[in-house]
Amino acid sequence: MRGIGKCVIAAILFCMTICFAGCGEEKLVSQDQQRANCRNRDVNSIMKTDKGFYYSKKSLEPLNLYYYDAANGKSMYLCNKPECRHDGDDFCAATSDKYMVQETIMYSDSLYISAIEETETTYEYKLLRASLDGSSLSEVVTYFEIDNIEVAPAYDWDADQAVTIHRNKAFLPYRLSNRNNKEIGVSGTAVYDLETGELTYLGEKQRELVDRDFNFIGCGDYMYYAHEQKYKTRLNRYSYKDGSVEEMNLEKGFLGDYAVYDENTIFYIQTRQQLYRYTHDTKENTLLKIKEWNGKFIDTLGIDGTVIDTHLSTNLYIFSVFSDGEYVYIPENSYNAHTTASYKEEVWCGPVHDEKSGKWYIKVTMLDAEGNYVNHVEVKTEELIGYDEYFTLHILDDAVYIQTPFKVYECSKADFVAGNANFKEVYSQDIGIRSVKEYEGWEE
Repeated sequence: MRGIGKCVIAAILFCMTICFAGCGEEKLVSQDQQRANCRNRDVNSIMKTDKGFYYSKKSLEPLNLYYYDAANGKSMYLCNKPECRHDGDDFCAATSDKYMVQETIMYSDSLYISAIEETETTYEYKLLRASLDGSSLSEVVTYFEIDNIEVAPAYDWDADQAVTIHRNKAFLPYRLSNRNNKEIGVSGTAVYDLETGELTYLGEKQRELVDRDFNFIGCGDYMYYAHEQKYKTRLNRYSYKDGSVEEMNLEKGFLGDYAVYDENTIFYIQTRQQLYRYTHDTKENTLLKIKEWNGKFIDTLGIDGTVIDTHLSTNLYIFSVFSDGEYVYIPENSYNAHTTASYKEEVWCGPVHDEKSGKWYIKVTMLDAEGNYVNHVEVKTEELIGYDEYFTLHILDDAVYIQTPFKVYECSKADFVAGNANFKEVYSQDIGIRSVKEYEGWEE
């Protein structure tokens, strides 16, 4: 009987393996980064196949990889090994106590994970690879190693240590601060060629802590990134053709929040209430007229209660901007791509209140390639889950997704651009993020 039981288990696992998207395919396929499929320190980008979704715990946690099977509506550990307890030992392909994960992304039918392994004497920064069928977890490269006696990994709120892969090159920033003085330390960015195995670096391998690279966005034959030094933040781009680095000539006040529309067009934020469009071939910076759309739409009602006029009131802050190459998206008064996405974070952002419905919302404005207003949409998590909750926006192919701490919702991009936030639940997840209800001072 025990032998029969093992055969049944093996058959089930075999069927699961066949159902996993990308099973058995290990050939490297060059892909462009889905640059509007945003991520931050708390949530990964949307990792979708035609059969389901992949996800992992938030960063700075031990490795935990999951797969959601759309056919049966269930989540499971991304490990197809018989009798595995998924308890973090070396046998499991989905869990590991050995690595502290920074980020997980999908690329070329695999999951790639930037992680830190701490030994008795060193910190070792590694790029891992997990197969989509749950059969393997392996180390691809150790891209940085340092003695751990005096320094420890430095974590900021933005995604400055996330892995970004575009056209077979992985960009892997790292930062460590002195244990006794957090203001000093080392910083750097490794560039690993997945095809050739070549490992290089942007500038010096060990720079000062205040000399850092972050917010990497791949487009065409370039990788764009913000380069911060002590008194200035620049926007650079790395050329895939010759490895050269070129600086964009932006206006002063750039803090690192930008969107790449195409190789010639950049949108960037200055002073949180100004948005510029930069055209690379002419080196022209154009200040956009955001007062035409930036703010809260207020309806004026007639005696019979019908809307007789709608006008803008109260300009909102612009904290983040992103683009999919067709539109530019701006979640007003809210961070999205590079910090904790939230409604009620006291310092960073806040929702807008709709007096008619009594609900809170984030207004997302869409612009065209010239920076002209196209439309806006109001996203209200209260309509989906019954209360105002943290979320992030992600655009992948023809769909828009929002991630809350426990669920992921989907809306067609066509509906979203038309101003209709018709989100439907796709799957549940528990990735270790606290709900807004868990923060002190939250009120129903």
